[in-house]
Amino acid sequence: MCKDKDISEGLDLTGFGAVAKAIPPEVYTQSANTIIETFNKLTAPITETTSGFGRYIKQKFDNMVDAEKALATYTVQNAIAKAEAKTTKSGTLIISTVHQKSFVKSIEEASKETDPTLHEMWENLLANQLTNTNSHPHFVEILPHFSPEEANILMSLFPVDEIGEHGGGYLSYSVESFKHWIRNTDDTQLKEWNYSCALLLEFKFADVMVPKKGQYKYDDGVTILFKTNAGNTFLSAVSQ
Repeated sequence: MCKDKDISEGLDLTGFGAVAKAIPPEVYTQSANTIIETFNKLTAPITETTSGFGRYIKQKFDNMVDAEKALATYTVQNAIAKAEAKTTKSGTLIISTVHQKSFVKSIEEASKETDPTLHEMWENLLANQLTNTNSHPHFVEILPHFSPEEANILMSLFPVDEIGEHGGGYLSYSVESFKHWIRNTDDTQLKEWNYSCALLLEFKFADVMVPKKGQYKYDDGVTILFKTNAGNTFLSAVSQ
């Protein structure tokens, strides 16, 4: 079975927060007319070729408060720059009709997100939607429920084939019993199991496995937390 290419080598393993840039204060000090003019210019390649979709985007944008409009414009501007850098023909943007609804929702969600880590993820997701790569509508539904903690944990995890020798195989008992987790069988630093870990399992972005025999007692509540192929695909979608 073909596995998704692991992207960890190309990303900062300390988490998106270490590379994400804070939103500049001047984003919010632009005049309303400048913001509207910029947004219309940025979305013109999309809206001019799909009139109904264009009107839908404009109405959603008009319904935002000024701060949201400013942040939405800033996000789209950065996403387009990233998308253009990925395309062979600068300025050629592709919007799949299947993902138009998700694209608008991404703009709406990004207009409300001021955390640098999560905002960077929305930018990258929009850029991948514009180039029609690594994107799926389901990710737009999941990302609003993400916090920087989930992103940082997921970024730190190894895929299953890199966690080392294990003793007991996959776990068959409740995650409610976990107290700590490790990244691989050689990891001696116990990390506290928390709600973010449970969420990653719920999203199917991570899974768990028994540590190698004799390393930890089962009643210690220690598990190996590793990244799934779905988790790696999601990271690809929210990475530049």
